[in-house]
Amino acid sequence: MHDEPSRMLGLAGLRITRVIVRDDDALDLEVEGVARGDRCPHCGGCELEIKERPVVGVRDLPLAGRAMRLLWRKRRWRCRGCGRTHTEQHPALPSRQRVTGRFRERLAARAAGGGAHAEIAREEHTSRYQVGRAMGSVALAPTAIVRRLSLDEAHHRRGRELATVISDLDRRRVVEVLDGRSQKVVARYLQSLPEGHRQAIEVVSIDPYEAYRQAIRKELPGARIVCDRFHLVRGANTACDAVRRERQRQAGRARPKGVRRSGQLATWRPELYRARRLLAKARERLSEQERRRLCELFATDPVIGAAWGLKESFRAIYRAPDRVEAEARLDRFLGAVDREMLPSFSSFAIGVRQWREELLAYFEEPTTNGYAEGVINKVKVIKRRAYGLPSFQSFRHRVLVACG
Repeated sequence: MHDEPSRMLGLAGLRITRVIVRDDDALDLEVEGVARGDRCPHCGGCELEIKERPVVGVRDLPLAGRAMRLLWRKRRWRCRGCGRTHTEQHPALPSRQRVTGRFRERLAARAAGGGAHAEIAREEHTSRYQVGRAMGSVALAPTAIVRRLSLDEAHHRRGRELATVISDLDRRRVVEVLDGRSQKVVARYLQSLPEGHRQAIEVVSIDPYEAYRQAIRKELPGARIVCDRFHLVRGANTACDAVRRERQRQAGRARPKGVRRSGQLATWRPELYRARRLLAKARERLSEQERRRLCELFATDPVIGAAWGLKESFRAIYRAPDRVEAEARLDRFLGAVDREMLPSFSSFAIGVRQWREELLAYFEEPTTNGYAEGVINKVKVIKRRAYGLPSFQSFRHRVLVACG
């Protein structure tokens, strides 16, 4: 009968002898073991006597919304045969620890979700040291064979080189975080993989970054490299917006002589500024009213219309049903850029030509960095909640635990 409360609390083998309500509304449960000493672990003797009964405070899970601590009155046995001593053990109360195993698992689970150590320690009424130990006890998932990899960069600390986050796109988990994003750093990681793992990698999705491409070409010659489509489409939008801003500056420079820059008669065109989001909007998402606004704008400024047409022409490449049609649309886009001779699109086309094969590879392996971008957003939240992570090892461990 006396063991029923202990079993309800998951403390089988211990007997609750007293409940103390502290001034801070926390609970102290005095417990003691019910099993008698069996044999001496040193000599195997059976003649044991109690030498002393020290009280050890062990933090446990909350009870009824109150912080709870176990006051374990441990028995230290002395063997009459060899004279040596030993202390009783309990599976729920790890030796030489001040927290129970299940409370440490609770701290580790909260820390793995991206919570800041100071925040968790404050809410759980414990110390940051205990939260850090719980986090360090979380085992990282073993490296599995990956078919599709994704490489993206994340800030560890401002002013330092970006870190490289490597993700498994099929299992949707982070497999490694590298200190740096140079070709040498990525190549060293790929070289460290077992030969079977390297042969299994078929597709690698990356941003248009030359160091990543060179490292993959050298270490994974059989893998297909796919350039992330969202970065390329964003480049087309940036080129279109650059044309708009240039036309706006030209209008501002054409003000009448003697008129102050901030005067009422300045020829700055506010309609170009107000249309900046409308020009970036996808063609299929435009309402009828927005279409009329764009037509009026293009009628007054054909250069803006040409830039918008080039942007939509590049977006149309990714709506192609297969690689053959996509290649034809890409050639038409590059030809149109050469005819229009807009500097921002000419610069963008140079980069597109350099990444032509990786762009068209998307139509054979429709892979993007969408999951990796989501991971980068989660990394930012983890850093913000922790008010920064100065140690790269701590940064790497948190990302792998939270996203692995």
